[in-house]
Amino acid sequence: MHGLITFLLTMFLTTTVVATDIPLTPYQASYALYRGGINVAISKLSLEKSGRYWRWRQISKPKGIYALFSNNSLYSETTLLRLDDRYKIHNILVTDEGDDDRYENARFNWDNKNVDIQHKNKRYLETLPGEVFDSHSIHLLTAHMLKQGLQKSEFYFYRRGKLAKSIVKQTGKTKLEINKKPIDVSIFEQTIEGLNSKMRFYYDSDKPFLPIKIERTRPEKKTRIMLLQTVEWR
Repeated sequence: MHGLITFLLTMFLTTTVVATDIPLTPYQASYALYRGGINVAISKLSLEKSGRYWRWRQISKPKGIYALFSNNSLYSETTLLRLDDRYKIHNILVTDEGDDDRYENARFNWDNKNVDIQHKNKRYLETLPGEVFDSHSIHLLTAHMLKQGLQKSEFYFYRRGKLAKSIVKQTGKTKLEINKKPIDVSIFEQTIEGLNSKMRFYYDSDKPFLPIKIERTRPEKKTRIMLLQTVEWR
């Protein structure tokens, strides 16, 4: 259940720097989480402004009969701060009401080029090697790729207390049906060094900060999907 909830080229141009000329828009969205085609959990995702900061927040809980076997309630939060004319991660927080050992915090210091990490009851410093994104702020990266016509981005990805090299590629377009309404979406595929799983993100190009669908695939494992149900723009 942890793995489930934790998820929540014309020219091969590559970027490692993200501009900030796309205005962010606050929203509150709800999603259904599927494993192997079965709806096993629900999730709420929001983006909002607080003073100088922007925050992505997500809370995920098991649904129906699955709630009888797990009391996990995973909360994750990514805070962004505008520095050097672009948004960068300021802090990452992960907690789980059903597992105190799941607590995780990462505070980024871009002046000193390091990140102070608390993960699995350990605390340590990691050097920041370049641009870093995580499971929430990656929506910022793909939005700029859409706007700038970039087909490929290389960067570092923060995941479970580690920084790993990662690549996102724009792989095409398709049509999804959300609440019986067809939506044209662009597809992005992410790979992370050292992992055999792949992430696919689906976005409406008119609302690029809102993921319509997120899909995780692993060899010989059931596909996990996070699918948009409703959204309220603020």
